[in-house]
Amino acid sequence: MKTSSKLSLVVGLAAGYVLGARAGRDRYDQIAKATQSVWNSGPVQKQVQNVQGLTSKYVPKAVESSFRGAGKVASGLVDKVIGNGVKSKKSTPEAPTGTVPNPAKS
Repeated sequence: MKTSSKLSLVVGLAAGYVLGARAGRDRYDQIAKATQSVWNSGPVQKQVQNVQGLTSKYVPKAVESSFRGAGKVASGLVDKVIGNGVKSKKSTPEAPTGTVPNPAKS
């Protein structure tokens, strides 16, 4: 089992216990205090900083490449819908619907 999976399991169990506990406010405060001490400990904060560094390094690249890929897909779909992959070579553009006809075509 990966370390991140173990951590997720522990966090999930702790959250479930806190939310499901019927021991009252005192027990909740005790659990919250213990959780804060673990969260603020050196090893946990070191890992938090590592994750923040990796996130700031890789997330922008992932988002950019995702948008670039989506743009290529959208462009390919438009080409297929409009002209089966062949772009139109009209010399004068069509007038938009609901406007005066294009004088260049007269």
